[in-house]
Amino acid sequence: MQKRSSKPKSKNLKFDIENKTKFWSGVVRNGWWIKFSVYSDHYILLMIVSRYTGQTILRYYCDESEAVAFINFVTTCNAQDILQSA
Repeated sequence: MQKRSSKPKSKNLKFDIENKTKFWSGVVRNGWWIKFSVYSDHYILLMIVSRYTGQTILRYYCDESEAVAFINFVTTCNAQDILQSA
């Protein structure tokens, strides 16, 4: 019996993710740097960073309206304070 390597699987997975993911340039709103990407046209990954405190928030959504609601919530908050409810 030979041991099978997982390298081909990981290379295929990496290639699949790279081809199905769309990235956009980050934007700054009210002291928050917001960057998002979409995988397979419906999985949304948000990365939000405070320009002042460095607080980083990562969120994953399947529903676009929930992602937009969270972005709107965060941008209304003071970027100089640490968010406890995020």
